[in-house]
Amino acid sequence: MADATGTGYPPGGYPGGGMGGSYCPGYGMTFNDRLQSLVGKNITVYVSEESTPVTGMLHGVGSNYVEVHRMTNNIREALIIPMNAITAISAPL
Repeated sequence: MADATGTGYPPGGYPGGGMGGSYCPGYGMTFNDRLQSLVGKNITVYVSEESTPVTGMLHGVGSNYVEVHRMTNNIREALIIPMNAITAISAPL
């Protein structure tokens, strides 16, 4: 009889598939997970076909958007950028 604890998944089973986890065996971190690790850091997001750069602090990551805060003329503004408009992201390691 097979041992139920020897599945190869972390304790508690596979946390992907809507259970709030991000562990994907064999695939590494998801794009959202990688962005979550950059929250609070200054990044440059390249947006749309023209790859317009938007530089600021990554404030939040949603399922289909990123929120970047930047200073413009001594005014702090929040930019909500849809994931499908992002062509690239440059961030420090």
